[in-house]
Amino acid sequence: MTLLNPDLMTAIIYLAVISQIFTISVFLANKWSQRKVSLLTKYPPKDYPNLYVQSSNTEFNRVKLRKLMDYSIAFISLSAVIFFYLTKANLEVVASSILIIAAIQLLPWLLSNYWCKENNRLMAKNFPSTKRKSSFEQRKLIDFVSPLKLIFSVLSYSVTLIFSLYIFIEQLWLEHSNKALLLILLNTTMVIYLAWLLFVSLYGKKKDNFITSEDRLKVIAKKCNTLAAFLILYSIFIAGICLIRTFDLNQVYVSVMTGLFIQLLFVLSFTNNIDKNYDVYK
Repeated sequence: MTLLNPDLMTAIIYLAVISQIFTISVFLANKWSQRKVSLLTKYPPKDYPNLYVQSSNTEFNRVKLRKLMDYSIAFISLSAVIFFYLTKANLEVVASSILIIAAIQLLPWLLSNYWCKENNRLMAKNFPSTKRKSSFEQRKLIDFVSPLKLIFSVLSYSVTLIFSLYIFIEQLWLEHSNKALLLILLNTTMVIYLAWLLFVSLYGKKKDNFITSEDRLKVIAKKCNTLAAFLILYSIFIAGICLIRTFDLNQVYVSVMTGLFIQLLFVLSFTNNIDKNYDVYK
């Protein structure tokens, strides 16, 4: 079943995929590059030797590689979308391309994440880290995340869980009702993973022995709030899939919602940059 007329549905699908391309591979990618270049320019390795484990040339070359990858992916993706439009491709094909494009867009970000983890590993090796002080271990999650957000996180997961169980028990999806259990499994797995990340953020090994206590608290607070937001968004996303399937709506809605969900995750993870005291890295 389709709620919208074909022309409007077509516009929404193309808008979703185009906005995804520009948001992830152009706008946020440019912000990543600008932040990196700004950091390297304002706090160069020669003046802040404890801030980097790579040379300036290596870091700048990595930025150039990232730009090349992001722009290439954006160009190829937009070319594919234009091809779909000119050839009047089936809407389901265009909608399914959202996930394929998203998977390709992830590659530069995964590479950057690998570089970051490798730098953290070298930082920990060069400047051995220890367990966080007892004063940090005494802190609780509610010191960083508001109780209201935590309650909403738990409620969003609980509602999704109950809704999925209801679908399975009442067989609302007929012979496909067993798939509701798969959604429960996926949602629960994600919740456990996010909870583990929260635990690591609070009590794991520190990678940076130079960061001030105040700045470390800011980093922990940001990460905890972002993870809590991820949990809420993911539960809403799963609930949305359940609603689309329950009301027997066109599956293109799932692809559109997935694209918007991915964009929101990227935006959330890339906002609220923390101002740190870089003098400690001299």
